[in-house]
Amino acid sequence: MKLRIKGNSLRLRLTRPEVARLSAGEPVEESTEFAPNQILRYRVQPGAGTDDIRASFDSGVAVVTVAGDRIRLWAASDETGIYGLTGALDIAIEKDFRCLTRPEERLDPDVYPHPGDEECGADPNR
Repeated sequence: MKLRIKGNSLRLRLTRPEVARLSAGEPVEESTEFAPNQILRYRVQPGAGTDDIRASFDSGVAVVTVAGDRIRLWAASDETGIYGLTGALDIAIEKDFRCLTRPEERLDPDVYPHPGDEECGADPNR
């Protein structure tokens, strides 16, 4: 899972196996160690209820919770992402597409084929 933060926006990009785990009801978590005992953890997890998306931050852990039904619908569709606003925070949870400009990412079997990549069978006229 990749994390991008800019101002009051949070963007999480998940690979196919991570989307599958999330769809199966499991949380997906990553961490970044800045120094010993200084770790930023970030997690996306399915939640109960109908709230589409919410976020919290406590003790160095950023948690984004999305309704389980919404996750399953997204995982089974061609939709790129789940988007929402919680308080002042704009959240995007997206499928991680293969980068067209970095050759090493073209070989990563865990990312989604890029919709604009002709080699992946996408219609270039779309």
